[in-house]
This record gives sequence, C-alpha cells and structure tokens, in this order.
Amino acid sequence: MLEVGVKTDNKGHVVVDKYQNTTNPSILCIGDAAGKFLLTPVAIAAGRRLSHRLFNNESSNYLPYENIATVVFSHPLVGTVGLTEDEAIERYGRDQIMLYKSKFNPMYHAVTKHKEPCVMKL
Repeated sequence: MLEVGVKTDNKGHVVVDKYQNTTNPSILCIGDAAGKFLLTPVAIAAGRRLSHRLFNNESSNYLPYENIATVVFSHPLVGTVGLTEDEAIERYGRDQIMLYKSKFNPMYHAVTKHKEPCVMKL
C-alpha cells in the first residue's frame, strides 16, 4: 500500500477520513479494509453513500459510525450501540455521565417458564 501512497494503521487497515478518502486521492476504501465496524451491512451502507457522492451529486453524504448497533448471537445474546462507558467519560467527562442498569424479561419468553436473563446498561 505504501508503494501507491496509501497509509495503513498498526493493524493493517487502510486509513480513511469520513468520506472514505485515503492518503492517495485516486483511491477510496470502504468495508473491512478500512477497519471500521467489520459488518457486511455497514460496508453496504458506506458503499451506498460513496456511490451517492460519486454519481448522485451528494458531496456531503457519508456514513456516521457513532451509533451502529452490533449483536453477538450467543447465549445470552449480547448487543451494543453507541459509545462505551469509557469512551463517554473520555468525551464528556465523568461528572457528565449517568449510568442506568436494569433487568428485563424479553417478550419472547414472557408466557413461558423459561426466563432468559437480560441485563441492560445505558
């Protein structure tokens, strides 16, 4: 990548700005190669916005990566969205952060004897 003027990070991902521009103005990068949310739907969404910029005169269209939800299909299920607690503290300061914790019974198991545990932290 260095031979063509494209910078990579310490993990080998291509360094891009919010518009998928690399350090070589002739090369753009989306998806797993850019190392942001290695999820197929995210790459598709980024690609659509890129195509709208290139071919539909939408020069300010880009994919904001701040609030992309992810899920791990394990037992119990795990999902995330937004900043981690540490990221929120770093961005806004500890005194500006409020944490809420709750337990919940999903409706999927509401009328059964099986109660899958669900814990939320907001």
